Amino acid sequence: MARMTTRGAAGIFAIAAMALALPAYAAQPASSAPLVLPKVEGPWPGVMTDPWPLGLLQKENLERPMPKAPWNLTGTWTLKLIPETGGFNFNPPPKLKPAAQALYEAGVKANAAGNAFRDDTGACWPAGMPKWWTRVWPIQIMQYPTGFVMVQGLMNAVRWIYLDGRGHTDPDIAVASFQGESIGRWEGDTLVVDTANFVNKRHWIQTGVPLSDQLHIVERIKPAADFQSFTVELTMTDPVNWEGEWKNTKVMVAVKGDDVKESFCAPDLNDHIAGTHSPDN
Repeated sequence: MARMTTRGAAGIFAIAAMALALPAYAAQPASSAPLVLPKVEGPWPGVMTDPWPLGLLQKENLERPMPKAPWNLTGTWTLKLIPETGGFNFNPPPKLKPAAQALYEAGVKANAAGNAFRDDTGACWPAGMPKWWTRVWPIQIMQYPTGFVMVQGLMNAVRWIYLDGRGHTDPDIAVASFQGESIGRWEGDTLVVDTANFVNKRHWIQTGVPLSDQLHIVERIKPAADFQSFTVELTMTDPVNWEGEWKNTKVMVAVKGDDVKESFCAPDLNDHIAGTHSPDN
């Protein structure tokens, strides 16, 4: 019989309590009154206040008047490998804090010996942001007036970016995740995305460099003139693990004639990979 940990039970009770506290929009009768954007406090993107925001794909949200997007990201995209910006990684890193530096050096040493190092993604944990952009598999993006639904080929990891005027969820009640909570807006033809509320365990930006729950990412996504590629300029801060800002730019190119396929990760499928049994992993 499966056992439930105390932490798991507490999480379920907390979620249930939150559900009871949320307004039951689905139970409300239809209204012709215009819907009002959620209020935000402080500098953009602010923190969500009443009313609780509608779902990204909720009919009432999609039907609200929204500014016309300057361009459309709908399609399938894959990473263009550029050695100068780290390829699949985000090199060069900034000055790391001592604990992170020690892990980074251990990771470099393990990799040089042909061993994996804390390869949680290889053990089926999510890659998470920002590594989500840089996997071998393509990313499929569906754009709506209220935001984006993005599916990564690796484990079909889903990311949502909201464009409906909401701010970040109050950190006291936010559910931390590997992708974080992404709030976007248009600045001319640039999509600016502010992402926070991350998990702080088994989450790495690259080999040996961990990420904490204080990670904060701002992306500036810009199209090429022919709209067959776009750049993602990342500015990342994590005061637990490095000093100042970690900046990097990735380029995504259009993929023709392909879709993201069903994908899953089962630990036993990785047993043949020697690195998964590394003493450093």
